[in-house]
Amino acid sequence: MMKKTMKHIIPWIMLLTAALAGCSTDPTEIGPTAEGTLRLSFSLPDQTTPAKSPAEEYDALAFSTLRIYKIESDGADGTVENLIRKYKPATDVPDALQLVAGQYKVTVEAGDNSEASFTHKTYRGEETFTLAAHETKILPVACKIQNIVVKVVFDATIAEKFDQGYLAYVSAADAFSKTDAENNLVPTLKYTTDNTGYFLLPEGTKNLSWGFYGSSSDADINKNGTKTGVITLPENGKQYTLTYKYSKSADGHLSISVQVREYESTHDDNFTFSPQPTLSGDGFNLNNVTGYYAEPVKFKVSSINPLATLSFTAGGQQYNVLANGEAIEGINADGITYVKTDEYNGSLALDGTFFAKLGSGINTLDFVITDTDNSEGKATARVAIAGMSGIETANLWFGTATLSAAVTNPATTEVKIRYRMNGSEEWTELPATKRADGYTYTADATGFRADHTYELQLMENGVESGAVKSVATATGIQLPNAGFEEWHQSGSAMYPYASGGTPFWGTGNPGATSLGSEFNLTAGVEDPRPGSSGRLSAKLETKKPSVMGIGKLAAGNLFVGAFGEISGMGGTVLMGRSFTFNARPTALRVWYKYSPVGSDKGRIYVCLVKMTNGDTSHTVDTNNPDKTTFQPDDEFLYVDKTNTTTPQGHILGYGDLMLESAVTTWTEVEIPIIYREQYN
Repeated sequence: MMKKTMKHIIPWIMLLTAALAGCSTDPTEIGPTAEGTLRLSFSLPDQTTPAKSPAEEYDALAFSTLRIYKIESDGADGTVENLIRKYKPATDVPDALQLVAGQYKVTVEAGDNSEASFTHKTYRGEETFTLAAHETKILPVACKIQNIVVKVVFDATIAEKFDQGYLAYVSAADAFSKTDAENNLVPTLKYTTDNTGYFLLPEGTKNLSWGFYGSSSDADINKNGTKTGVITLPENGKQYTLTYKYSKSADGHLSISVQVREYESTHDDNFTFSPQPTLSGDGFNLNNVTGYYAEPVKFKVSSINPLATLSFTAGGQQYNVLANGEAIEGINADGITYVKTDEYNGSLALDGTFFAKLGSGINTLDFVITDTDNSEGKATARVAIAGMSGIETANLWFGTATLSAAVTNPATTEVKIRYRMNGSEEWTELPATKRADGYTYTADATGFRADHTYELQLMENGVESGAVKSVATATGIQLPNAGFEEWHQSGSAMYPYASGGTPFWGTGNPGATSLGSEFNLTAGVEDPRPGSSGRLSAKLETKKPSVMGIGKLAAGNLFVGAFGEISGMGGTVLMGRSFTFNARPTALRVWYKYSPVGSDKGRIYVCLVKMTNGDTSHTVDTNNPDKTTFQPDDEFLYVDKTNTTTPQGHILGYGDLMLESAVTTWTEVEIPIIYREQYN
């Protein structure tokens, strides 16, 4: 956010014509022959507070409003004020303003109307003036502080005598109540050191009231440590100083002397609001996108003080245009031209040489302008450059993409976008739809996959327009430890993730090794597949964990999830984990070898499940297989599949490979994932 710097000298604001020509609400504007030009200056009180942290900075202009009224006859020897302009905040007042000849009033209000604050001040000013035809009027508008200002001063005798502490409250209340002050029931400021506060009286309140409270180790002083009082009918814009002082009265009693001194105005009555230098579009509104086509894009630059510097950034590059109010030598080679009208105004033009450096689509140009008074203005322009922009958005789960291009040729009546996968000869052509900015065209494409490159082409009036643009989609996110390189042993069991790492894969090892580490069913072994950069693979082996011949045959296993707990001769496993894909997987690709014994069969399958009951895994209990096991091609997943009132979710997609014969060498296979579209 730009930080405003307040000055003590008032520069002029020049309000010219173009910026408001299309938004006037003044019914009396009848043409250029009856118009005059208004130049305003604003004087606001100083907002600077000593020793103020950035977090406490208060900018009254952020809460400001400027109004211009047309004063006209009411037809009965009186006048009526009609609001014709309103700017909120006042800093939004445009560069160009031309008014029909007549009588007017300008008002400026600034501040958030805080009723009690050490920093938040409120200001107001107004001026009435007459503007003649063809006249250029310079009109200062002095804004005065509207608060009642209360300065509290603790004399040195206070700290000396009230050695255990002291403070004062000032409240916007007709009578002082310590309870109300401490509980913020009335607007109140608490003074513990010398300070100045700013008050606005609530409706119905006429006075300010105060209370002093001091504590002393001297009992005689301590008993006189409380005093209250009232500032009667205080006036806005005046400062009241309360000086607290300890003194002895003539009869030997202790008292507090309170001196109230009234000032005509506060010490920091005035400071200047200096509107920043401005940049506007020449023939277009900066709030809208403009397009470059053949003719340069032009901007108007103006300032109420002599211009000092002008620079802007576009496409990640900074371009310096002005230094010390003069055009920098050599900028023409970059397609940048600056023509100086006078020391306050100029024209900036950007041509095809410049725009050739930027990419197709909507480009943002960020300008910074300074003047000789060190005021800084900023502006942003958006310029469309014709051509294929690329993929605006992509949903690789559904395989869709929104393709975007920019068209600036006013003669174009038909716009299409075509695309194809890199290496394909056949194009898919789509009609494009114009966006609200008037230059952007989009088309919704299908068939886009992760980790692929596509070619895009803009078509205008049936003819290829601009270069073919090559774009790549994101690489699909892979499962953690998919190469099974990470293992660690904890106790007797081997786990398929690094020690201290995040578990993703699980095995039945924690159950099987309860009878000894030799019964690990799955472990990492040094037998990498061809072409692997790693050294390990997962070996799954059927074993019979037993003690004295008593045991149960257990197949080697590896799954996404975690082992649950041992239960008798069986146990539970938690199948599945939450995982975020950036694209829809089309297959599970694996390398494997398989050595069956007897009638053994192996199985590799994948299920993608959309859980609907909030669970993140499915519990399989080997002691209750009829209730908890499932098949990959099941449509629904249940907590208890014998009870259809316990649904957990939908199986969105699945793939399954049965291994029934030996495969003695490493073999790669892709298991296609079949999706149920109704749940995607």
